Amino acid sequence: MKPSTRRFWKDFFALLMPFWRSKEKWPAIGLLVVVVAFTLGAVFLSVQFSFWYNRFYQALQDYNQAAFWRELAIFGGLATAHVLRSVYAAYLGQWLRIRWRRWMTDHLLGEWLADRAYYRQQLTAGATDNPDQRISEDIQQFVDGTLTLSLSFLGNVVNLVSFAVILWALSAPLTIPLFGNDIVIPHFMMWAAIVYAVVGTALTHLVGRPLIGLNFQQQKREADFRFGLVRFRENTEAIALYAGEMSEKQGLLRLFGGVMVNWYQLMSRQKKLGFLTFGYGQASVVFPAILAAPQYFARTIELGGFLQVQQAFGNVQDSLSWFVSAYQSLTEWKATVDRLTGFRNSLEAAKAQARSAEIDVAAEPRGDLAIDSVQLALPDGQALVEGGGLSVRPGDRLLLTGPSGAGKSTLFRALAGIWPFGKARIRIPKDAKVLFLPQRPYLPLGTLHAAVAYPAKPEEISAEAATEALRAVDLGHLVPALEQEEYWARRLSPGEQQRLAVARAVLAKPGWLFLDEATSALDEGTEQRMFALLRDRLPGTTWLTISHDPKVAAFHDRRWRIEKEGSAPGRLVEVPAAAAA
Repeated sequence: MKPSTRRFWKDFFALLMPFWRSKEKWPAIGLLVVVVAFTLGAVFLSVQFSFWYNRFYQALQDYNQAAFWRELAIFGGLATAHVLRSVYAAYLGQWLRIRWRRWMTDHLLGEWLADRAYYRQQLTAGATDNPDQRISEDIQQFVDGTLTLSLSFLGNVVNLVSFAVILWALSAPLTIPLFGNDIVIPHFMMWAAIVYAVVGTALTHLVGRPLIGLNFQQQKREADFRFGLVRFRENTEAIALYAGEMSEKQGLLRLFGGVMVNWYQLMSRQKKLGFLTFGYGQASVVFPAILAAPQYFARTIELGGFLQVQQAFGNVQDSLSWFVSAYQSLTEWKATVDRLTGFRNSLEAAKAQARSAEIDVAAEPRGDLAIDSVQLALPDGQALVEGGGLSVRPGDRLLLTGPSGAGKSTLFRALAGIWPFGKARIRIPKDAKVLFLPQRPYLPLGTLHAAVAYPAKPEEISAEAATEALRAVDLGHLVPALEQEEYWARRLSPGEQQRLAVARAVLAKPGWLFLDEATSALDEGTEQRMFALLRDRLPGTTWLTISHDPKVAAFHDRRWRIEKEGSAPGRLVEVPAAAAA
């Protein structure tokens, strides 16, 4: 087995086995056993139908009316069993699929969200594209493809064995005269079916192999195009203000152009494969009849036997040709496995990076936050900020200033424990209740109540408390819509979103509050009111604030600054209040 093939199967089982070892395994195994039994039942019924066709057409040939009606009654029983088997096989198969998909979604979401891997993943080289598609579409396609293909393969193996026995028994030997001698090939039709299937399989793999890579690229480019549309939808106001419609159209059409280019290559390859598979399928309709015709015209078999031989040959050939008929599905399934594997590998790389990071943020039984040393860098390794020997005492209100791009927000990320690049030794109070307010607040989908309560659950914050907090930040006009579900990130202006974030802080009452340009979208008067509100409502809270507004300094009693000269890394130092701006 090639190393690439071994690696693929190793990756596949790494995706497959966790579910079948989980707490869900026994109900899932029970469902799988029933579904497999129904799959084998399909083969059993197919064999019974084969013998039924023999008896039925023999009754017609013999003009045996009693046998004709008896066989119709038997057909009714077989048909009823076939309908029940088909319906319940589909129903229970769907039940198993959704249980498997639910578990995989929960598991992969947990892996993605754990230790903030979703954030670090985007910082690593070769970051995975479109993680949303991996979790939504690729899991569904993996589950559906794995079950469909495995059950189909199992059914075809059992079908092959069952009908090979029938074909072996019915197939007469073929005598070929050669140079005065007779060469006898026993059970000729069985060997003919094998040769026919092997040739078709080899040709199909030769023609269709490029489809694996093309399907992988098609999924990626479709996801890129969809992401471009989502990004456009989420930034409609900014695009409208810029009058950037033509630029956006060109960008979206460029993404769709990638879809089209790959689609044309898929079309061309599928056309070639289609000529082969459809031609192969059509030839298989008459091929067994041609082979069985000499026996029939020699009167060694009758009409019923002729039809049964033809049907048995068709079943054996179809089972042996499973690879041919399933090739397109196999290429799509392999592309899905590769995409999910790439996503898992990217998560592992992000976690490994976090484990190997030299930024040590440790919670200790202490009251202050201490930066013993810090040397932060950009993802490409370029030094950004350095400093150390600084601390923040409980109740301090610290203002951090510095030139744009000096690394102020990156320092906050390091304090939050999510920045992996560089070296640092940071000590934070154990069990401290911390809240970060970024410049652009995140508003989850759902009700306004949920948006105000975030990151707490809405049921943890009473409607009365949420209402009071909204009124306190001058958003009282939104109170009637508190339980209304809307896309609040689109409905609210940037200033309203920042005031809503201040309301969150009022409700959360954190011990440590980090504000990263959290009021930059507000006018001067509103900004002053928001800081006064935080001062009055959170008297014991420690602040660490990033701001370029010198008027904000009045609400702070300590100052840090990142001083930067030329291309050298910025230096984090404490400065007197008058020099902070």
